[in-house]
Amino acid sequence: MEISLLKALLGNISSFLNLSSFENINSEPVQKFYQRAEEILKLLKPILSAVIDSEITSDKVLGNAFEGLSLSIEELREQFESWQPLLSKVYFVSY
Repeated sequence: MEISLLKALLGNISSFLNLSSFENINSEPVQKFYQRAEEILKLLKPILSAVIDSEITSDKVLGNAFEGLSLSIEELREQFESWQPLLSKVYFVSY
């Protein structure tokens, strides 16, 4: 597995965790979902750092999983950045 892929994943996690001060995160429904994702990523980040430090040998399946996770975190960050407070209220009423 490429170390650069893991470093990119860690970078995406850090970018997501920096959203806590973002204005859109302050609405109640958004904050609930953000906090859930934040808890998971805070647990995952030290594990990924340990994998980088241990220089685990290449594993294609694991690499593909990390690549998919990285893309998902990036998409999640983009959704939180563009979340509109009015839309979230409509979404949660209809959901």
